[in-house]
Amino acid sequence: MDDVTPETQTSEPGTTGEAPFEIHRRTVLYALLALACLLVAGGFAVLALERDDAVLWVPVVVLLVAALVVGLGVRDSRTPLFVADDYGVRMRDGQGWVGLLWSEMAEIRVERREGRHDPRVKVVSPDGRQIYTAPVGFTTTVSAAEAEVQLARRRGAAAY
Repeated sequence: MDDVTPETQTSEPGTTGEAPFEIHRRTVLYALLALACLLVAGGFAVLALERDDAVLWVPVVVLLVAALVVGLGVRDSRTPLFVADDYGVRMRDGQGWVGLLWSEMAEIRVERREGRHDPRVKVVSPDGRQIYTAPVGFTTTVSAAEAEVQLARRRGAAAY
Protein backbone atom coordinates (compact mmCIF):
# COMPACT_ATOMS: atom_id res chain seq x y z
CA MET A 1 0.00 0.00 0.00
CA ASP A 2 1.32 3.44 -0.95
CA ASP A 3 2.29 5.76 1.86
CA VAL A 4 0.28 8.90 1.04
CA THR A 5 0.37 11.77 3.49
CA PRO A 6 -1.51 15.06 3.21
CA GLU A 7 1.79 16.78 2.32
CA THR A 8 2.41 14.52 -0.69
CA GLN A 9 -1.17 14.08 -1.81
CA THR A 10 -2.34 16.38 -4.63
CA SER A 11 -5.83 17.36 -5.58
CA GLU A 12 -5.56 16.22 -9.20
CA PRO A 13 -3.58 13.52 -10.94
CA GLY A 14 -0.45 14.92 -12.62
CA THR A 15 -0.12 17.98 -10.40
CA THR A 16 2.79 18.79 -8.17
CA GLY A 17 0.72 20.36 -5.43
CA GLU A 18 3.12 23.32 -5.28
CA ALA A 19 1.85 26.73 -4.31
CA PRO A 20 1.22 28.91 -7.35
CA PHE A 21 4.01 31.21 -8.52
CA GLU A 22 2.81 34.81 -8.23
CA ILE A 23 4.23 38.15 -9.30
CA HIS A 24 3.11 41.14 -7.22
CA ARG A 25 3.92 44.83 -7.29
CA ARG A 26 6.57 45.99 -4.83
CA THR A 27 4.22 47.92 -2.52
CA VAL A 28 6.87 49.83 -0.55
CA LEU A 29 8.39 51.18 -3.76
CA TYR A 30 5.04 52.50 -4.99
CA ALA A 31 4.18 53.97 -1.59
CA LEU A 32 7.54 55.78 -1.35
CA LEU A 33 7.14 57.13 -4.87
CA ALA A 34 3.64 58.43 -4.10
CA LEU A 35 4.90 60.03 -0.89
CA ALA A 36 7.81 61.68 -2.73
CA CYS A 37 5.39 63.10 -5.32
CA LEU A 38 3.20 64.51 -2.55
CA LEU A 39 6.16 66.07 -0.73
CA VAL A 40 7.57 67.71 -3.85
CA ALA A 41 4.08 68.90 -4.84
CA GLY A 42 3.72 70.43 -1.37
CA GLY A 43 7.05 72.22 -1.79
CA PHE A 44 5.97 73.64 -5.14
CA ALA A 45 2.62 74.70 -3.63
CA VAL A 46 4.38 76.63 -0.86
CA LEU A 47 6.70 78.21 -3.41
CA ALA A 48 3.76 79.13 -5.67
CA LEU A 49 1.93 80.76 -2.74
CA GLU A 50 4.99 82.69 -1.56
CA ARG A 51 5.93 83.96 -5.01
CA ASP A 52 2.33 84.37 -6.20
CA ASP A 53 3.30 82.71 -9.48
CA ALA A 54 0.58 80.80 -11.36
CA VAL A 55 3.14 78.86 -13.45
CA LEU A 56 4.39 77.11 -10.32
CA TRP A 57 0.95 75.51 -9.90
CA VAL A 58 1.53 73.38 -13.03
CA PRO A 59 4.10 71.07 -11.37
CA VAL A 60 1.84 70.88 -8.31
CA VAL A 61 -1.02 69.54 -10.41
CA VAL A 62 1.25 67.19 -12.40
CA LEU A 63 2.81 65.75 -9.24
CA LEU A 64 -0.57 65.33 -7.54
CA VAL A 65 -1.87 63.41 -10.57
CA ALA A 66 1.30 61.28 -10.54
CA ALA A 67 0.80 60.57 -6.82
CA LEU A 68 -2.81 59.57 -7.50
CA VAL A 69 -1.82 57.18 -10.30
CA VAL A 70 0.97 55.62 -8.23
CA GLY A 71 -1.40 55.44 -5.25
CA LEU A 72 -3.74 53.28 -7.31
CA GLY A 73 -0.84 50.85 -7.73
CA VAL A 74 -0.42 50.74 -3.94
CA ARG A 75 -4.12 50.07 -3.43
CA ASP A 76 -4.07 47.30 -6.03
CA SER A 77 -0.80 45.72 -4.87
CA ARG A 78 -2.38 42.73 -3.10
CA THR A 79 -3.73 41.45 -6.41
CA PRO A 80 -1.08 39.53 -8.36
CA LEU A 81 -0.04 40.65 -11.84
CA PHE A 82 0.75 37.07 -12.91
CA VAL A 83 -0.01 33.59 -11.53
CA ALA A 84 1.43 30.30 -12.78
CA ASP A 85 0.38 26.93 -11.42
CA ASP A 86 0.28 23.30 -12.55
CA TYR A 87 -2.46 24.01 -15.10
CA GLY A 88 -1.27 27.19 -16.79
CA VAL A 89 -1.00 30.93 -16.29
CA ARG A 90 -3.33 33.78 -15.47
CA MET A 91 -2.33 37.39 -15.90
CA ARG A 92 -3.80 40.85 -15.68
CA ASP A 93 -4.86 42.35 -18.99
CA GLY A 94 -6.13 45.86 -18.36
CA GLN A 95 -9.00 45.55 -15.88
CA GLY A 96 -9.58 41.85 -16.55
CA TRP A 97 -7.72 38.55 -16.52
CA VAL A 98 -6.43 36.26 -19.25
CA GLY A 99 -5.85 32.58 -18.58
CA LEU A 100 -4.12 29.99 -20.75
CA LEU A 101 -3.44 26.32 -20.08
CA TRP A 102 0.16 25.23 -20.58
CA SER A 103 -0.91 23.21 -23.63
CA GLU A 104 -2.66 26.26 -25.13
CA MET A 105 0.44 28.48 -25.22
CA ALA A 106 2.55 28.85 -28.31
CA GLU A 107 5.41 30.28 -26.26
CA ILE A 108 6.26 31.60 -22.82
CA ARG A 109 9.58 33.21 -21.98
CA VAL A 110 11.23 35.74 -19.72
CA GLU A 111 12.72 38.58 -21.72
CA ARG A 112 15.77 40.19 -20.13
CA ARG A 113 16.19 43.92 -19.71
CA GLU A 114 16.94 45.57 -23.04
CA GLY A 115 17.93 49.23 -22.86
CA ARG A 116 15.04 51.12 -21.30
CA HIS A 117 12.67 48.15 -21.34
CA ASP A 118 12.29 46.28 -18.05
CA PRO A 119 12.36 42.47 -18.00
CA ARG A 120 9.00 40.86 -18.70
CA VAL A 121 7.28 37.49 -18.83
CA LYS A 122 5.94 37.16 -22.36
CA VAL A 123 3.12 34.74 -23.24
CA VAL A 124 2.09 34.18 -26.86
CA SER A 125 -1.37 32.81 -27.65
CA PRO A 126 -1.72 29.64 -29.74
CA ASP A 127 -2.57 31.55 -32.93
CA GLY A 128 0.27 34.04 -32.35
CA ARG A 129 -2.05 37.02 -32.61
CA GLN A 130 -2.13 37.91 -28.93
CA ILE A 131 0.95 38.64 -26.84
CA TYR A 132 0.51 39.13 -23.11
CA THR A 133 3.22 40.47 -20.83
CA ALA A 134 3.81 40.92 -17.12
CA PRO A 135 6.69 42.86 -15.57
CA VAL A 136 9.41 41.29 -13.43
CA GLY A 137 12.40 42.87 -11.77
CA PHE A 138 12.83 45.97 -9.63
CA THR A 139 9.17 47.05 -9.58
CA THR A 140 7.90 43.58 -8.64
CA THR A 141 8.57 40.98 -5.97
CA VAL A 142 10.24 38.59 -8.46
CA SER A 143 13.54 38.78 -10.35
CA ALA A 144 13.85 37.71 -13.99
CA ALA A 145 16.08 34.76 -13.00
CA GLU A 146 13.57 33.52 -10.41
CA ALA A 147 10.74 33.82 -12.95
CA GLU A 148 12.68 31.69 -15.45
CA VAL A 149 13.26 28.95 -12.88
CA GLN A 150 9.68 28.93 -11.61
CA LEU A 151 8.13 28.89 -15.09
CA ALA A 152 10.46 26.13 -16.31
CA ARG A 153 9.60 24.01 -13.29
CA ARG A 154 5.85 24.38 -13.84
CA ARG A 155 5.79 24.13 -17.60
CA GLY A 156 8.24 21.22 -17.78
CA ALA A 157 5.98 18.17 -17.91
CA ALA A 158 2.74 19.94 -18.73
CA ALA A 159 3.90 21.62 -21.94
CA TYR A 160 4.92 18.63 -23.97
